[in-house]
Amino acid sequence: MALQTSRQQKKSRLTKARPSLQPAVLALALLSLAFTIFFLESYQSLGQSRELKVWFFDVGQGDAIFIETPNHQQILIDGGPGSSVLSKLGGVMLPWDKSIDAIFFTHPDADHITGLIPVLERYEVAAIYETGLDGPTQTMQTLEAAIVAEGAAHEIIAAPQTFQIDGLTIRVLSPAPGFDGQMIKDTNAASVVCELIFKDTSILLAGDATADQEPDYGPLAGDVDVLKVGHHGSLTSTGVALLNAVTPEIAIISVGVDNRYGHPHPAVLERLNQRGITVFRTDQDGDILLISRGGEPEVFPAPLPF
Repeated sequence: MALQTSRQQKKSRLTKARPSLQPAVLALALLSLAFTIFFLESYQSLGQSRELKVWFFDVGQGDAIFIETPNHQQILIDGGPGSSVLSKLGGVMLPWDKSIDAIFFTHPDADHITGLIPVLERYEVAAIYETGLDGPTQTMQTLEAAIVAEGAAHEIIAAPQTFQIDGLTIRVLSPAPGFDGQMIKDTNAASVVCELIFKDTSILLAGDATADQEPDYGPLAGDVDVLKVGHHGSLTSTGVALLNAVTPEIAIISVGVDNRYGHPHPAVLERLNQRGITVFRTDQDGDILLISRGGEPEVFPAPLPF
């Protein structure tokens, strides 16, 4: 009985003491929240007017590229094959940031557009850009409905168009006009290819463009610092003529682990290796972050959030 009484007394003392701890715990929680907000805002302001950030998300066998300009204008190019792009965006955007300035999608293949559907449901998107190429799939029809529901500005694009946003130039190099409302067998042949230019940094995003397009857009791009390899490293892209025209120092391949297509093709890897091009791959390196301050870009595999 003495043991029971001791426990009861101890419990009584703890119960009486608990209210006095609550203000301290609340104050600590508020202080922690204030510190977190200060840290995140301070971190972003450090890069203001200085850095361009480009994330190549590891979304499996697909493409999703997120761009943030020095003053935090945000652009998403493609959304990957599923909803994993949401967690990727959540890892690099501030928790209360629910807006994206622009979405570009390169062509209507599911491994590039499926993830855009939940993005449009979660985020307020100011503008959407595409070629207008028609896709017969249910995924494309669902995306079209989501675009209408979003109410964003919607523009059909083609080469040669140029967009300026906060010091970043986006040059559309391919395809040529004429695909709006069209349906073609090989949608890759009408994939958007664009060049990002930030001061002295140049990044060529080849989408899923085929080798047939490369003689047209390669010379337009000229020398670039970074090449996002076309079509996940497929043998149908990244030919010798393109590599000779753009002479990148860095290549980034967005590709799924052990994918059934055998991407990237060994011949493509050999072409890159022969030229001494440093290769980063999402299947091996995870998310890939490129940072440019206007000169030679830095590339970080598997970066920490923010």
